[in-house]
Amino acid sequence: MSGEENLLIDLEKDLLSSESKKSNKYSGEITLMGDKSLSHRAIILASLANGKSIIRNLLISGDTKATINAFLSMGIKIEINNDEVIIYGKGLHGLKTPDEPIDCANSGTTARLLAGVLTGQSFKSTLTGSDQLARRPMDRVCIPLNEIGCNVKSNSGKLPMIVNPSMINKFIVNTNSPSAQVKSSLILAAMYSTEPVVIIEDDATRDHTENILAYLGIKIVRMGNTITVPPVDEIKNFSENIPSDISSASFLIALGVLIDSSIKLCNVLLNESRMGFVKTLIQMGAQINIQNVRTQFGEKVGDIEVKKSHLKGIKIEKKEIPSIIDELPIFALVASQAEGSTIVEGADELRVKESDRLEAIYNLLLSIGIEVKIQDNGFKINGPQEIQSGQIPTYGDHRIAMVAIVASLISEKDIQPDNIECISDSYPSFFNDLKSIGIDAI
Repeated sequence: MSGEENLLIDLEKDLLSSESKKSNKYSGEITLMGDKSLSHRAIILASLANGKSIIRNLLISGDTKATINAFLSMGIKIEINNDEVIIYGKGLHGLKTPDEPIDCANSGTTARLLAGVLTGQSFKSTLTGSDQLARRPMDRVCIPLNEIGCNVKSNSGKLPMIVNPSMINKFIVNTNSPSAQVKSSLILAAMYSTEPVVIIEDDATRDHTENILAYLGIKIVRMGNTITVPPVDEIKNFSENIPSDISSASFLIALGVLIDSSIKLCNVLLNESRMGFVKTLIQMGAQINIQNVRTQFGEKVGDIEVKKSHLKGIKIEKKEIPSIIDELPIFALVASQAEGSTIVEGADELRVKESDRLEAIYNLLLSIGIEVKIQDNGFKINGPQEIQSGQIPTYGDHRIAMVAIVASLISEKDIQPDNIECISDSYPSFFNDLKSIGIDAI
């Protein structure tokens, strides 16, 4: 064979190799850190359990540290050893009076769920938080707690909240808010009741608290949109792994469908009330494959494979919002790259997140050249649109910051969020996980 023929073969091999790399520009298999919602609840219930609990893959982030620090301040011993967190629970009535107000930092979950727990204690306590958290509504949890006989006072519906010892004297209550945090706060308070408490939701919300309690042997009863919580004498200690966070996974799933990739996310939480983003993308035409489905810590988990896809616009109605509420910022970016119109309705809850997320979404998209029509409770986006370079106001909101990073990666444009430190509130390993699939975002 001549040298010229060898050169042609080598060039052909290089071309094939190049095309192979191009077809899967980013690829990898990742196990993300533990789900934030489950991590909060695992910390709370382990602290209220009898004895030593071992939790693996617990998310250690700004938000969950607030919950850990809260229980440390109330006398609970907690050890963090690499991927293992050991909590020495003292029982439902074993907490001690904190020396100072409990600082919930930026975590609304910490503040609202602790309000329910603290109603059943024998001491008075105060919940405070950051300036950002102090702007978020707390009356949505104070009002229903007080309705059943608890004694919780707020500062005109905001932090600080003062929680006094109390006894539940009304045994049926409506959450009056499509919020899993409100429902969970009521469930935790109801554990201290002398009689079963019936909690009613107008719209079903994520059910992690119910699932974990049932898994731990609490005979909680669910019928339609009602949850009946029995009086609880004790919570058993446990040893468990926390599944990966589906909300954090949404950013990598978005990357997977929008760039040349083949990404596999392992051991991801597949709770039905949290699958709105994935289901919506599949309806839009996304190549998403779910496999190896199983049960872990009372929840359904599995592996998610994602590939680049051609997407078409869709309409999301109010009844679908609870299952996609946290993913709407990244969904808005995905919608801007889909063919046709995407309409989101009934997303009022976005107004009272870490920021006014509807306004934040609008400003983010506007800053990168995306046209969007914003409404009081939703938005409309026509696509696909070309993304431009821009400076992004994040308002200290971790999800807005991560959307800006994803926008930069899919467009290869210079997009600069004004704050990336806030990402550690929910997803401290975000940049490391990107590197594991070949993306250097810093």
